[in-house]
Amino acid sequence: MRYSIVASKYVKALLLVAKKYKKEEEYAFYIQLLKELYTMYAFYLNNPTVRVEKHLTFIENLFEELSKKVDKSIKVDSVFFKFVKIIFNNKRQKYIPQMASLYKYAAIESQNKIPVKVTSAYTLTPDEEEAISAFVKKYTGKEAVIETFLDERILAGVILEFAGKKLDVSILGRLEKVGRGVFSLRKG
Repeated sequence: MRYSIVASKYVKALLLVAKKYKKEEEYAFYIQLLKELYTMYAFYLNNPTVRVEKHLTFIENLFEELSKKVDKSIKVDSVFFKFVKIIFNNKRQKYIPQMASLYKYAAIESQNKIPVKVTSAYTLTPDEEEAISAFVKKYTGKEAVIETFLDERILAGVILEFAGKKLDVSILGRLEKVGRGVFSLRKG
């Protein structure tokens, strides 16, 4: 996914405010929740014939309903809601999903850590995760924040993605490399 410059500027601003008030994790939760609400009600929230005030009231009511019926700890503070108002007043709501994703990574990077996507055929053991963390730290100098994904198609090994690079040490990756080599020989 390509990220918008617009979304990144909003995320930087939100992260600065979150750090100032020491609410990085709380705002991470709220921005993910806002993304889910936006995704569910995008048709209405993107409707240009509905006034911005109605959109904001709708969002505020959704947060209140979630607080009452699902989780009493959901209490969106005025600072975060001002952020939501700015998004809607500037007609930037279509960037909310990108903002949520970017916020997650920006918060990790602001702590001098690096997000690492690990895809494996099975659940990693703590020793394997530690080995991956050590590998990443050796090459980046930053502590790894590992996010694992399961994909049985890779058979064995892992696919690491960090710092804009992809390292494929899976059986599937090696088989694909061999296949490309065989087909290049047939053409030549």
